[in-house]
Amino acid sequence: MQKFDNLIVGGGLAGVWMAFRFMQQNKTFVLLDLKDENNSSRVAAGIYNPLLAKRQKVSYNAENLYPNLFSHYHELELLLNQKFCHKHQVAYIIENLRELNDWAALSESEWFNDFVMVKNERISDNVISDFGYIDILDSGWVDIPLFLDTFVANISAPNLFLNQKFDDNCLVVNSDNFQYNDYSFDHVVFCQGTAIEHNKFTLNIRLKPAKGEILSIESEEKISQMIPQNGVFLLPISDKKYRVGSNFTWNSLDNIPTESAKLEIIQKLCKWYKAPFEITKHVAGVRPSSLDRRPILGRLDCHPKAYILNGFGSKGVSHAPYYSKMLSMFMYDNGNIDSEVDVKRFI
Repeated sequence: MQKFDNLIVGGGLAGVWMAFRFMQQNKTFVLLDLKDENNSSRVAAGIYNPLLAKRQKVSYNAENLYPNLFSHYHELELLLNQKFCHKHQVAYIIENLRELNDWAALSESEWFNDFVMVKNERISDNVISDFGYIDILDSGWVDIPLFLDTFVANISAPNLFLNQKFDDNCLVVNSDNFQYNDYSFDHVVFCQGTAIEHNKFTLNIRLKPAKGEILSIESEEKISQMIPQNGVFLLPISDKKYRVGSNFTWNSLDNIPTESAKLEIIQKLCKWYKAPFEITKHVAGVRPSSLDRRPILGRLDCHPKAYILNGFGSKGVSHAPYYSKMLSMFMYDNGNIDSEVDVKRFI
């Protein structure tokens, strides 16, 4: 039986970042995930943004998550010799004079001045932005499928990737280790997204999943180095190609795109985007949001060497680097888990 330090269940953003943290600590791992499954990481647009602009709030823990986020991904870009993180700053479109005055004041406050700059100019001829926009600093996007596929393709001995669906009945729990088929492990980390609700080892961890849908479009309009946003975002992928989204629904939690969501996204986009476009693709995914909208990590009560990293919702790109390090330090270097994100709050 082949022995490893860690079994990582789930190969989305949480699982891949967990694998990288173990590599940094010279700990071996098996990453187990069925690549062809439609998961929230692969469907997500990959935008990271420290601001909840519509609510005029800074995102949770933004001061720790965002200033160094690009450098974390760039470290992996250098390791993998692949470009997948892009500094396209989000531009929140100001709708009226009152909102402009609000942001002029907020941008000078200690909570916002590190993250926003108010720009009194139009984004482009085809983007209605008569009152200007907020240039949101420390924002951008990650090509998540390229990132995940590149990392998995570069996993080599002494580590291993298993392209298969996890079966909790095959995980044998012993007093001091775990066995899964022909492998043994000192630790197991569940990074399964919404699948934790069907895993017998994590049934007491409740989520509040949210379905989101995204359109791919083609348009002649060129918007470089900027992601306009108000109601929906318009993410430039390449010349003439964009992604548009997203919406939130808490029922019909499946991966099936709906006509109602498509119409909702188009309606919001057409309020401020006036160039003609053609829809080329429509996808849906379910985000693993927690009940209190905070990440979930730490030691599970089913075994002293069983852990979880989950609950990122729509913030997986920004949360995974920071909280994977927090969990790996907790497991191996006597680090602490912040009480606001500790899984103990649900147990």
